[in-house]
Amino acid sequence: MQLPPHVQEKFEEEIRVELIRQQTEEDLRTNPLYQEFFTQFNQSSVETFIRNYARRKAVYLTRGPLYLNQQEEGGLKYKMFAEEALWAIQQKKLFNLQCQWRAEQIKLKGMEHSTQFLLFAANIQHCPFISPVSRAEVELYMRFLRSGYAKNIYGFDNWQDYEAFKAEYHAGTIPGIDNCIEEHMPSWYRFYDEHMSTARLMDLEDTRGEKENRYRSISRQKQLENLRKQSVVKKADNRPYISIFDTDLVDNFVKKFEDKHTLKYCRAVEDFQNQMDDHMELDEALEALRSAGVPIAIKSNEDWREGIIDAARQFEMEQVAQTIPSVHQEYLFRLENGINFPQSIADKKKEEYAFQLCESARQQILEGRRTLGESEDLRF
Repeated sequence: MQLPPHVQEKFEEEIRVELIRQQTEEDLRTNPLYQEFFTQFNQSSVETFIRNYARRKAVYLTRGPLYLNQQEEGGLKYKMFAEEALWAIQQKKLFNLQCQWRAEQIKLKGMEHSTQFLLFAANIQHCPFISPVSRAEVELYMRFLRSGYAKNIYGFDNWQDYEAFKAEYHAGTIPGIDNCIEEHMPSWYRFYDEHMSTARLMDLEDTRGEKENRYRSISRQKQLENLRKQSVVKKADNRPYISIFDTDLVDNFVKKFEDKHTLKYCRAVEDFQNQMDDHMELDEALEALRSAGVPIAIKSNEDWREGIIDAARQFEMEQVAQTIPSVHQEYLFRLENGINFPQSIADKKKEEYAFQLCESARQQILEGRRTLGESEDLRF
């Protein structure tokens, strides 16, 4: 079967991204020029930087030209938001399963401990426990976007933060954090619960979590005691850490080692991503209204800035709602034809971090069980 041109183009781009990533990693590890540069940084951070920069450079060279021409890609942002909406739907379904699994109402193949939910959240596109996004779920999310309650629909993190969400549900705030509840639990979760009658899942007991915490607490206490007994002090690497999240450092790195085109693409991509910054919210709102192409009503507000931001937000939510059906059709086409869903750079980084957390949690649980003289496995 011949793929539609836009899907074929995306396929080819994904292949190019992977090739650039591999070539860049190899060059960063073997080129003496880079090795000399890396000697000024903490060695434990260099490998992480190499992997992350290789991925980022691949994005610079494949997506940079598109970001550089904002007029041609005017609808890109709304398509990105619409794609994120599909995964937000899946994250909520996974979270509901987490509530049931922790209450020991259900079993999930391969799920051994609760920290693994973070791993599946980071790769939600390929989570084996949840059904594909349905048309009814898409329509519910479109209703959410038009409800006036939609906030922070793009770039949300910690979708599976069970402890924090449950604390908010019962107490209204996260203990020790005096912030509005909406800033932590996704507003989409609350909307879903209200319309799907699933809020009761938050009332279920965390039976499994309490068992795990008991073993992990014992393990941590033992580790602390061992550290106190050790007299060996490791020589610290006091050189500064090199981080892909240091935008000035990355800009200087690209300027030093890459060509002018890559530098332009780098800045275009980074500028586009920085537009999500809260400090630019008003400027973004004004730009959205200027480029809307249709009259936009602004409701009365004591703070004119809030009035503009709210008007722009409602306009953008409507644009996303109108874009979701076509994005869902592309999603279904991929499913039907076995075409893989690519992970973003951020999600790949989250998956790597989640894997480390999973390994740490697993070892702590096993250590706790061993200390208590119980079977060294996760069947409890």
